[in-house]
Amino acid sequence: MRFVTLRLLCEGQTEERFALQVLKPHLNALHIFIKPEPLRKGNFGIVSWDKLRRAIQADVGRSREHEYVTTMVDLYRLGKYPGVEAKPGEHPRDRVARIESEMAEGLPTRKFIPYIQLHEFEALVLVDVEKIPAQFPDGEADQAPKELRESIGDTEPELIDDGNLTAPSKRIIMAVPTYSALKAIAGPAIAGSIGLSKLRASCPHFHDWLTKLEGLRAES
Repeated sequence: MRFVTLRLLCEGQTEERFALQVLKPHLNALHIFIKPEPLRKGNFGIVSWDKLRRAIQADVGRSREHEYVTTMVDLYRLGKYPGVEAKPGEHPRDRVARIESEMAEGLPTRKFIPYIQLHEFEALVLVDVEKIPAQFPDGEADQAPKELRESIGDTEPELIDDGNLTAPSKRIIMAVPTYSALKAIAGPAIAGSIGLSKLRASCPHFHDWLTKLEGLRAES
């Protein structure tokens, strides 16, 4: 088979735009054609496992050899997903790998590639905080890089925690309050300006997922 179509079931407009603006050009060059589908409206809310599972089952049930489905759902406020409860001392990357594994066990087919974002989409935005001010030309974000560097320190972007006040998006909103209303536009634009190479180098779990997607054409 000479091409792959990939349905991306994602949380909302932020992930949809990221897929269209950043992932699509890269994957298209590999003849992998991604079609993002947000599962909720607006910037807020949680995608339940039942809703996601039904969408995946429907897709896999009618898929042809070259058609696959993947997900992009935040670990932050994930809800009642398989294996979601953290184990004592468990590393966050081990936790999401376990959740993804249990999701796959519930839908045993090679056509499904589960992905849980550590801990939020905004981890990608925090890969390079210097790129944030350009999306807020009114000057509101001019001090954001300094404030975020002080807040984050040397923490890897994917390991920034999922606290109600300290999750990646919450830290950005504290530095740039307007981000709350503009995240679906500003978030993907910032991630795009950072570039896939840097995103992958700074976010190993994201890199592993993208590597799996790149390998789909070889399987078809």
